[in-house]
This record gives sequence, structure tokens and C-alpha cells, in this order.
Amino acid sequence: MGSDPIEVAATVQALWRYPVSSLRGERLKTHTVTADGIRGDRSHLLVDLVSGEIAAPEKIARWRPALMIDARTDDGGLLISSVDWNFFVDDPKLDNALSDHFGFRCAIRGVGSTLPTDEGEVTLSPRYVASPLHLLSTRSLSDLSGLIPQAVLDVRRFRPNIVMDTSADENNWIGSQIAIGDYRGTVTEKTKRCGMTMIAQTDLPEDPEVLRTVVRSRQRCFGVYADVGAEGVISIGDKIEVG
Repeated sequence: MGSDPIEVAATVQALWRYPVSSLRGERLKTHTVTADGIRGDRSHLLVDLVSGEIAAPEKIARWRPALMIDARTDDGGLLISSVDWNFFVDDPKLDNALSDHFGFRCAIRGVGSTLPTDEGEVTLSPRYVASPLHLLSTRSLSDLSGLIPQAVLDVRRFRPNIVMDTSADENNWIGSQIAIGDYRGTVTEKTKRCGMTMIAQTDLPEDPEVLRTVVRSRQRCFGVYADVGAEGVISIGDKIEVG
């Protein structure tokens, strides 16, 4: 891949997609990587039907129950689930279920769709524009666990697309090319963390110490971003080449 490859023994341990921004995601056996990242990743948004505000659990307390809801593909549809209900995203009953869950009128709508609200018509844009892929190593998870052994340190707190099984430090890969399966890209920057890391999920307790420790020990960064140079398929067990 380059004249001075980085020696790394790494494989794909897990693959994740998050069909709805701010909701819990789904594990996959195979990803299709497009120019915009994982196909179907963050294709939908959780929104306030009155104001058009897009959910931001890491900043706004009333959106924190979003991490108690799952989003996953099922027979070609997008299924939204809590411990009490399951509805496909195009089911009119979902709006009522979500509104009951949060205590105010809200819904899930596709990115780019137009939403009529009490404050006027809103075109829904992505919450933020980040690099297409988020990668995190088992080395980073192990290092952080060593600093806070009392924490329930689950990868779901960090919402990566690709979990890499390796003893290498991905922070050393910034600026390097990376190849996984058919995909090719460049590791572009470290991933800065936010309050999503500490919010309670269905089976994970709230834990502010997770973010505090990342801030103190890693300058708020945990994992890396990568862009897309060549689209392709990534699967569990694929070898990861860096250079």
C-alpha cells in the first residue's frame, strides 16, 4: 500500500451500523462501504415534531432516552424497538410510541426529507458532517478498561463502525492508508468524544467517569476516523492493512 508500511496484525472483530442518529445500532456480518460511509448508516433522524429540533442526547437531557431504543434493518425495512414495542419506521403508530417514550411530540424521519412543524417547514440535514468511517481498536478499549476497571466498558458507548482486533495503537495511523476487504481509504484524524459515552443504555448504566477518563488520559480522543478512497465490502474477520 505504501513504501513504508506500518507493521500491524489486525482483523475486523465487529461491524456496526446506526440507521437512526442517536439511537442504538445494529451488528452486521458484512458492511458495504460507499463514498458516504456505511450504506444505510445514519440515514434517519429523531426529531421534535413541534420545533424540528434534531435529537442530541449528548447535549440535551430530554433526548437521553434515545439510547433506550434500537434501530435495525429487518426484511428490508427499518425496525424501531423499545422494551415495550416494535414498529417499522413507516408505521404511523411509531410517532405515538416515540412521543409517549419521550414525553413530547417526536418522530423518526429520513435525512433530506421535509418536515412541517409549528414553526414552519424544515428540511432535515445530518446532525453533523464527520468522516465516513469510525474505527476503534481492542487495544484502546483494553487500555481504557485498565484505567477504570470498575466501569461497564462496552463498545456500544463509543458507536464505532469497525472494531479492530489488534494490539496496535490506531493513533499512530493518522495519515496512513488503510485497506480492509475491498475498501481503501486514509486514516484522517482522532475521534473526539462527547457525552454519548456516558449516557445510560438499555443494559448499560450511566457513567460520567468514562468521559472524564477519556478527557484526562487521551485529550478527549478515542478511536480514529477514516475517509473512503475506494468503495467496497468489509466482513467480519477481514485482515486490516495499514501503510
